[in-house]
Amino acid sequence: MNNVIFKFCLLLLGSLFMYISCSDVSEKSMRRVFEANKISTKFVELSPTFSNDGREVYFVRSTGKWGAGGGKSSIYYSMNKNGKWSVPKLASFSGEYNDGAPHLCNNGQTLYFTSKRPVIGIEKTSKDIWKVERDTNNAWGTPIRLALPINSERSEYSPRTDKWGNLYFASNRSGGYGQGDLYFVKKEKGVFATPVNLGAIINDDSGEWNLEVNDNGDILIFESSGRDQNLSSYGDLYISFKLSDHWSVPQNIEELNTTGSDLYAELTKGDKLLYYTSSDSLPSIDTNIYVIEFDHIYKKYKKKAIYPK
Repeated sequence: MNNVIFKFCLLLLGSLFMYISCSDVSEKSMRRVFEANKISTKFVELSPTFSNDGREVYFVRSTGKWGAGGGKSSIYYSMNKNGKWSVPKLASFSGEYNDGAPHLCNNGQTLYFTSKRPVIGIEKTSKDIWKVERDTNNAWGTPIRLALPINSERSEYSPRTDKWGNLYFASNRSGGYGQGDLYFVKKEKGVFATPVNLGAIINDDSGEWNLEVNDNGDILIFESSGRDQNLSSYGDLYISFKLSDHWSVPQNIEELNTTGSDLYAELTKGDKLLYYTSSDSLPSIDTNIYVIEFDHIYKKYKKKAIYPK
């Protein structure tokens, strides 16, 4: 009898292991490469941003090797016509300097991005937030650097806006909690207020970067490289939810993170799809853009959200 029970337990454990393994494979396999060999190629592609109607995408392509530095990062775009994405072209305002982190907003009429291009009157520049707007002919104009105190003497990263035009970004400016922090800037009567640090619930001493916020301003996804929950020291994605002006404790998004770099999330309008950048593994010298259904991720982590008092 004991032998029968022992065999039954082994069978039960085996079935449980197979279920867990298959579930993990199933979740990982739900993601797919976005436009392989056209937008996601053997080069480094990252940081996608889409127009409201989903017919236009801007992203960054770099000539360098991922994690090695060097090379030039430029902003490209592609148009979706009859369900097919066009061959990417260099954006008219990019290509001369290192540009990154594009963000389309204002119904596609404004694009924020980061750049370390020269500024008249400033001898030594850092990576700053710039914006460019379309004219009446739908052509991009001349980029404008955002004024102080949005930009600082240090570097700014990943500008994002919600539907009210409020600005969110990352910066390694002095006075933060760690190597880099996330900031919020309220927009009132068309004017940006002073940046406010999102606080110790979101920011810690390890560094937070490359954020995404949804249209309603109540879902925040960002990259962190030094938290205890990290699978990789090269960057994991975390998610937090806002309730009554309070952000929940960030949770590691297990479905997305790998042993490589996982960063630059992008939620499409309606929060139905999540795009993000991944190098997949530590030795990888390039990154691709991936897309996954967001609903099951939202429900899982929203249910487990903890809001400190």
